[in-house]
Amino acid sequence: MIDENLPTFYYRPSADSIKHDATIYLSQYGGDAAPAYTLRHPDPVALDSKNRYAAALYDSYNPEILFGEVLLIPEWTQPSLSQDDVRRNGGVPPPPQPILPHEFAIQLYNPDQQIHVKQHPATWNTASYWDFDMPMQTFRQPSTSALDRTQSDPTASEVTPKINFKWKKDGKLSKDLICTLSSKSTNADGSKRKHREPDIPIAYFRHLRQVTVYEPNLSRVEMEDPKGLEVVLLLSAAVIRDVYFGQMREVFNITEAPKHNGTAVRRKSSPIGVLAAAQARVPSSQQLPPRQPIQYTSPNSPPLPGNRPPLRVETSNPRPPPTDPRSQWEIDAETTRLKKKVEHEERERKRTEHAETKRVKAMVEAEQKEARRKQADIDKETDRLRREYAAEQRLMEQQTQRPNLPPRQSLPPRHSAPIYQQPYQLPPPQQQWQAPYVQVSGPSGQFLQPYGLPGNPTSSGSFNNQPPLKLKPKRSSFFGLRSQSDDNAQKLAKKQSSVF
Repeated sequence: MIDENLPTFYYRPSADSIKHDATIYLSQYGGDAAPAYTLRHPDPVALDSKNRYAAALYDSYNPEILFGEVLLIPEWTQPSLSQDDVRRNGGVPPPPQPILPHEFAIQLYNPDQQIHVKQHPATWNTASYWDFDMPMQTFRQPSTSALDRTQSDPTASEVTPKINFKWKKDGKLSKDLICTLSSKSTNADGSKRKHREPDIPIAYFRHLRQVTVYEPNLSRVEMEDPKGLEVVLLLSAAVIRDVYFGQMREVFNITEAPKHNGTAVRRKSSPIGVLAAAQARVPSSQQLPPRQPIQYTSPNSPPLPGNRPPLRVETSNPRPPPTDPRSQWEIDAETTRLKKKVEHEERERKRTEHAETKRVKAMVEAEQKEARRKQADIDKETDRLRREYAAEQRLMEQQTQRPNLPPRQSLPPRHSAPIYQQPYQLPPPQQQWQAPYVQVSGPSGQFLQPYGLPGNPTSSGSFNNQPPLKLKPKRSSFFGLRSQSDDNAQKLAKKQSSVF
């Protein structure tokens, strides 16, 4: 049971409803917890927060005061050269996986110093732990000498004595951590480990949610900056909890690798930022840039004072972050995906154009075939109508055409000379024509009778394509004046009187 009089810091979600931020509350002497610090993380959506972990500790009441921060960029595995892995990943090497770092640095300000926290993996008989060193002398001694002002700070000097601290598990199966002050050797040379003082507990990280500081033991810590030790304890506990006890993809904000297949859909995020990062990267340099403090202030916070020495980087800065292997792989994978998509779209376009051309060609051929069929039907119908109307026209012409009649001969009076009959030549036979009138002599004299009527002796060959009958001249004459001989047919003979 921990004494409630000891100062205890609680990690709780931010009161501003920002998921990636937290508020650290302080409770002491059994009082109510009050906000003491603000733990901020970069926005996971921001481009410069990909593939890295960062945390900063600010004052809870004055958001422009930055006590310290941590920037952790993991190392990455080398890409696989196996063709099976490349084939299974859609023609792209598998994405590099992050390697859990074994060290991180805490940047403190005013005065500026870096505290390196190193992880020692567990062995068969010892549990894993994290240790760090802090200088005993932090501030420069007041002096009016110009020579003393030109010297470096005690924190940067290698001759400054340091105190070692250690975070270790409280038990093999427990997640509770305890921070102790490493003991000193009782030997003068420090060669024997068995002659050592016991470790002094400094802080207790319970359930990875609260840090309790053993305030009575702080008097045994021989250092000038207890505030810096408090900041280091809070930041190191938060980083160890997030990085070494959390999910690596969530901690380092690693995006999932896209699926490379033939039917891949374009992601909603535009690759402009990724391509811009590719243009800004420097491939020849594999070293990380010098660590710079990151600004975690909110947009509504007042501007920083001009006398703040460290250089700050705005989280909303559109400049792409330094390229790491994972970002480079994302750029290559995105480029390959876009190339495949363009090739697929080009193939689909060509296939569509070919299908459309084939369809249009088939449609044109079908239209031409239909036009030829219609034209053939039209020609056939035209020929049939031409034949039909030609026959009807000939028939109508035959019905309406009258034959040429011979000129009539004027009949002389009865007492005059006899009429000479001339033979009549029938016209060529035609269908359905009206018979002409011919002169026929009878017992009562000559009269005109239609030629070719039934009952007429001359009508037998009119419609049977037989040659027409020639009428022989009559051999009788008026009052017996015509001769009966053929030779004297044109001569008149005087009738002999019966009396004389």
